Amino acid sequence: MLLKKEFDLTFKSLTYWLVILFIGAFLFMQLGSDFVSLKQPEPGQNDYGFTRTTNKEVIQRQTLHTLLQQYNNKRYNTYPFGFLKVVKPSKSDQAAIRDILERATGQSIDELNQVQSRDKLTEEGQQINQTAMNEGVPIAKNYSFQSFQKDMSKIEKRIGKGSDFAEDTYLHQTIKEMNYEEATARFQSILTEDRVSGAFARMSCDYLVIILGLVPVFIAATVVLRDKRAQSQLVISTKRISTFKLYGTRFLATILLLLLPIILFSLMPAVQSVYVAQKYQHTGDLLLFYQYILGWTLPTIVAVVGISFLVTTLFNGLVSVIFQVGFWLLSLMTNGRQVVGSVGLNLMPRFNNVGSREIFEHIFSELVINRIFWFALGLICFFISCVIVDLKRKGKVLYGNPR
Repeated sequence: MLLKKEFDLTFKSLTYWLVILFIGAFLFMQLGSDFVSLKQPEPGQNDYGFTRTTNKEVIQRQTLHTLLQQYNNKRYNTYPFGFLKVVKPSKSDQAAIRDILERATGQSIDELNQVQSRDKLTEEGQQINQTAMNEGVPIAKNYSFQSFQKDMSKIEKRIGKGSDFAEDTYLHQTIKEMNYEEATARFQSILTEDRVSGAFARMSCDYLVIILGLVPVFIAATVVLRDKRAQSQLVISTKRISTFKLYGTRFLATILLLLLPIILFSLMPAVQSVYVAQKYQHTGDLLLFYQYILGWTLPTIVAVVGISFLVTTLFNGLVSVIFQVGFWLLSLMTNGRQVVGSVGLNLMPRFNNVGSREIFEHIFSELVINRIFWFALGLICFFISCVIVDLKRKGKVLYGNPR
């Protein structure tokens, strides 16, 4: 059987086992044997964690507090390509930002700094938390949220893209402390709506797509170049087997050989989710867990393998590895500052959080479109590679020199 033959050839290759070992090591380091400790909130705790907020007043206060800090430091943080770039403003930039701060707060810079300095210490001399500092920033009475958005846009134009004052940043990354009631509601949502397994699965998928956005290229490139290394192209070109059947079998075998270890490796958090659910008198759901795993990771695998088949076929070499590494870094850096609910058309949709079901429900439609897009793109790239190989077999495209 052709599928079994291709399966065995890849399964016995050193490249395959190096990739699988790398995936296993990465997941173990990230997830560990106990990657999350889900605890029921208790009354009177000092810290219930944080949650994202869409409260416009909180967004303004937190963003303006960050702006005041960076204004005083005369350094502004930007992340144009996912990496920190500190921008030193000109005198005119500082003057413009100063005007915005004073207009937004209704106070002078000196008054704002005096309030911040006074609020840094409690009566006992202990430093208070950052949230309290944010709340100490006043908002001028006639300063609307629309005015705030326009001013932040002006600041971004002056200091560059990817700053803390970009609309996408302050709208999606503003957080607030949860109280007991909010923490309890989130905990109950994990138990009842997510059945624990769903929450654990989203966190697991976040790590899985990071590694699966890269390593499949090594196996795919090896599979495509297998005949070339064995110098068997001319023999294969005379076989009566169709190109689609030959390459389709290799494509399917590669997908299955990547998917099976993922199912095995994810068994650890899957079983843990069932155990944690039982601990709180609820029932976990392994089927739900693996619905997430398959739906979230399979499109990434198909996309990377399909693209790798095409690029390797086109360039007759390991150019696909270089291409995929670059594309992987670009995708990773695009999501660098937003690791919960970052989707768009990114190859690796992120959800680095246990819980936050409200965010997941908000992005669900976008996530479905994203997964369908990459699954379809992977298949399209595979079909194009089949056409190219078929033309080569018919002598309409010359083979490159074996490398």
